Amino acid sequence: MSLRDNLQAAASVEIKDRNFVNHFLTFRQQRGEKIGDPDVMAVAGELLSIAWRKALKKGAAIDRYIEASIARLSKKIADEEFENLLQHMYFDDNAKGLFQVSPDFMLFKAGGASSGNTRHVGTVLGNMLLSWPEVTTVSSENLNFLEAELLDEFQSFVCELSPPDATEDYLPFMGEVFAADLSLLCRYPGYMMQNLKAFVGLYNFLYSAQLAMNLRSWHTEPTSKPLYFIMDTERASSERTYVREALSSLIDYVEDLFPVLSALEYLNQPDNKEATRYPLWKHFQYLEGLSEEESGELTSGLKSFLKRYRETRRREPLSREPSTSKDVIKAIVSTAKEIFSQPRSSQLTVNRKVVASFESEVARHFIQNRKRGGRVLIMNQDYLLLLTNLAVGNKEKLQYQQLIEEFKRRGVWFDQQSQQALMEFYERVGNLERMSDSGDAVYVRKTI
Repeated sequence: MSLRDNLQAAASVEIKDRNFVNHFLTFRQQRGEKIGDPDVMAVAGELLSIAWRKALKKGAAIDRYIEASIARLSKKIADEEFENLLQHMYFDDNAKGLFQVSPDFMLFKAGGASSGNTRHVGTVLGNMLLSWPEVTTVSSENLNFLEAELLDEFQSFVCELSPPDATEDYLPFMGEVFAADLSLLCRYPGYMMQNLKAFVGLYNFLYSAQLAMNLRSWHTEPTSKPLYFIMDTERASSERTYVREALSSLIDYVEDLFPVLSALEYLNQPDNKEATRYPLWKHFQYLEGLSEEESGELTSGLKSFLKRYRETRRREPLSREPSTSKDVIKAIVSTAKEIFSQPRSSQLTVNRKVVASFESEVARHFIQNRKRGGRVLIMNQDYLLLLTNLAVGNKEKLQYQQLIEEFKRRGVWFDQQSQQALMEFYERVGNLERMSDSGDAVYVRKTI
C-alpha cells in the first residue's frame, strides 16, 4: 500500500490504550534480569534468505534433508561404518558440523527464531536488504567429496523467494553498505562463519545508533551522523571532547526511539497487515511533494489524529494549532516525547527500560567505563579488523583516508588522535603499506 493510503487512514486510526513499536526497532524494553544475545545463526538464515532470494521448499525440514543425504551417499559408498561416521561428522549436536560446511545450510535456520530478540534483529536488518539487488551465492571452496554431495542434495530443498516489501528501510545509506558487506562475506564463506556473531552485533549496534541520531532530522533523508569511537587501548583524555561526549549524546538520542516510533506506528495503518510501513522522513517528503490542495487534505487528517492522540493520552490541547504539514509532524513528534517524559508515569518507566535494553543488549560490547574518564564508545581489535575488511571490500587495499571515509559511511567516526592510533595498530598487525612518507600514500590491506 502507498504512503497516501497510510496518511489517509491516519485521520480515523484507533488510538490504542497501550504503547507499542512493531517496526524499525531491533530491541524492546528489558523485562528480565538479562536478555541473551540474538541467535546469530537464525538471524543469518533470515538475512541470507533475503539476500539470495532463496527459501526452503514447504516441508523441507532438516530431518528430511538428513535422511535424503544419508540415502544419497549410502548408494555411493559401500561401507557399514559409513553412516555412523557421516552422522558424527555432520549431523550430531543439532547438525553443528553441517553448518561449518557452507553458509547455504543456514537457510534451515531461517524462520526458526526462538526469541523475540532474535526475530526483531533478523526482521529489521533483513529489511535493509530488500531495496538492493540479490546477492550472488558463491560456492564454498575446498569441499571434499562428501561435502560437495551434501551441498548438491541441499539444492533440491531450495526454491526462489519473493519477499514482500512490507517495511521500507529507514536508513538507506546504511542499507547500501550493509548489502555490500554481506555480499563480501558471501565471497568468503569460512570467514563469514567465523565472524557471524561479530557482524550481526556490529550492525545491530550501528543501525540502532544511527536510527536514534537520525530521528530528529525527519525532514531530510538520513545520513551518517558523527559518532566517535576510540580503540579500546587508547586513553580518553579530557581534551577529547568528541570522544568523551559521544556516548552521553547517543543515549540522549536513544531516549527518542520508543516515543517517536510508537507515534509513527499510527501513520502506517497499525491494524492493516497488508500495509507497507514507511519511515517518518518519507511521510514528510511525500507531503512536501504534493500540490497545496492534496497536501492540505492529508494534513487535515493528521491534525485530526494529533487532536485525538493528545486527548487519549490526557494531554492539554495545543495553544496554537499547527498549519503546515511540517508543523503537524513536529507536533506529533513533540507529543510523543511529552507522553513518555511525564514524571512517575508508566510510559516513562517503559522508556527507561528501553534505553536500558539498548545499553545492556545492543551496545554493551561497544561501551567501556574509563572511571575518571567516564564511559566512552570503543572499538576492540576484533570488531576493528572485521570493519576494516568490510570497508576495503572487494579491493586488495584501500588508501588510508578513503578507509576512514568508508568507516564514516557505516556510522563509525574517529578523531585525529584515534586515526593516528589506528595507523600504528595497522602497522603492528602488518597490513599497512607505505608507498612513500606522504600520508596520501598510506594503504591498508584486508586480512582475508
